[in-house]
Amino acid sequence: MSSFLDSTLTALFLYIVVAQSWNLIGGMAGYASFGQVAFYGVGGYAVALLMLDASLSFWVALPLAAVIAGAYGLLLGLPLLRLRGEYFAVATLVAAAATQALASWQPAFTSQGAGLTITTVGTHQTTPYLGAGGFTLLFAGLALFSVCLVAALTHTRLGYALRVVRDDERLARAVGVRAGATKLTAFAVSAALAGLAGGASAFRLVTVTPGQMFDPTITVLTIAMVVLGGAGTVLGPVVGAIVLTALTTAVDAVLPASRDLILALVILAAVLFVPRGIGRGGQGIRLPAHLRGSRPPGHTTLLR
Repeated sequence: MSSFLDSTLTALFLYIVVAQSWNLIGGMAGYASFGQVAFYGVGGYAVALLMLDASLSFWVALPLAAVIAGAYGLLLGLPLLRLRGEYFAVATLVAAAATQALASWQPAFTSQGAGLTITTVGTHQTTPYLGAGGFTLLFAGLALFSVCLVAALTHTRLGYALRVVRDDERLARAVGVRAGATKLTAFAVSAALAGLAGGASAFRLVTVTPGQMFDPTITVLTIAMVVLGGAGTVLGPVVGAIVLTALTTAVDAVLPASRDLILALVILAAVLFVPRGIGRGGQGIRLPAHLRGSRPPGHTTLLR
């Protein structure tokens, strides 16, 4: 397998994990978080510090990093989930920026601006470096785990409760759903899943810096993938990740300078014409008025 294919597949599988993590809180619960990268970064730094300072194996540090990211999600979720709509979105964006700032100010995290470098060779290494093929398999496994986890949760009491909270939170409370605990649990699981992706990425990168691990572009692309594929569905984030990964790869090969513009136009078109996501098949395709033709009064504008 070529290094290019390895790199592309690894990026795809990584984004599937992060997209599924956002899908839990943004798609299933209806709370659009703009701070998912905070948990990704916390997971990355947790792996780096556990391997460097505690001399733990990567295979031990990775699940611990997910737990740490999940605990951080609980800590942030307690005040943030009292907000709703645009207030929640802005608050999560601020929380992510604050987390990056804290990491940047900590000498133990930055090493005078050079970042943290995980030891992967020599007598002090705790885990041999996996290599391109090894990381592709690792991220493929994490992607499969994230899909199976979300699929399983959709059929649990938590999954049903999340959908009720998303549709009408006051109704959810009226029928006995503990909305606060439900949202907080989803937020923590979402954070842990993002931390899992960040932790694996940290080992792959070897050297981690706040700018890498808390890059807001990760959150933007993640949300775009979920919305494009179909928020609140199991396969939607997978479809969205495949489409955007393929698109970015093609654009980088032909028009790299226009990448951001082309991606923005594609995402805008998807939101306008396929508001429910392409992962839902033909459901929810919205056509321009001149293509819809005449409709009887009251006829829906969505093709079912």
